[in-house]
Amino acid sequence: MVTLAIVAVLLAITLPSMREFIARKRLEGIAQELVTDLRLLKSHQIQNRPNTGTAIGFGTTDSKSCYILFVKGDNVENCDCTAAEDLLCGPADAEGLRPSPIRQVTIPRDSGVRITSNRTSLDMLGYNAMPRLNRTLSIAVTGTDVGEIRITTNATGVPAVCAVSGVFASIKACPS
Repeated sequence: MVTLAIVAVLLAITLPSMREFIARKRLEGIAQELVTDLRLLKSHQIQNRPNTGTAIGFGTTDSKSCYILFVKGDNVENCDCTAAEDLLCGPADAEGLRPSPIRQVTIPRDSGVRITSNRTSLDMLGYNAMPRLNRTLSIAVTGTDVGEIRITTNATGVPAVCAVSGVFASIKACPS
């Protein structure tokens, strides 16, 4: 009986911290995935699309946050990750082929993680995959009760990541 009481007390102490640990890891994982996708976007532009361009678009609804990597041109100016699956990048062309995104990521609201960006999209153009008009992104990946991770790009489109709410396992704190 005493052993059972000790186990119950230990569980009561460790479960909340375990829940926070899992939420922090989820937040960190989504932020790292987004950084990797920004690098993928730049590399995809350099390797495959010097004449048309590639882009990333962000969106939110009441039920999700999302982003989508896509190829511009071929009747595609913008893809909307909040649209229905068959209308993500617009209608089909004359041959009935629908434009397809490079990659789409959807994060349900009930996961406790939300993505917000200062821009709805960022275009990468040319052989060196530079952002159009040297635009930059500032993206907040926020977790309910566990903090915020900020991802920024510079004028060359290279991403940097830092934790607004202190150090995460593999992410350093943002400078004050």
